[in-house]
Amino acid sequence: MKNKQEWFKSKVKQVPPEIMTEVQLSAGIIARIDRILKEKNMTQRDLAKKLGKNEAMVSRWTTGFPNFTLRTLAQISTALGEPLIKLAE
Repeated sequence: MKNKQEWFKSKVKQVPPEIMTEVQLSAGIIARIDRILKEKNMTQRDLAKKLGKNEAMVSRWTTGFPNFTLRTLAQISTALGEPLIKLAE
């Protein structure tokens, strides 16, 4: 088991920093969407309906690492009534 852990750690170290940052940002957005849905007692189906999207698409957003466009983030934020991203001033 330890060899697998060491192998994994060595592979993670090889990932370029900008890719790690992208994955971290995507994971943070996904977690924020999930938190807001729970706070508002909404389901992925509810969000999909508000967005006029297929429920499977919303599911893919929350289980993978999507490459969100700013437009999509704005649409999700509007549908949830909460900002997904807060910019530092």
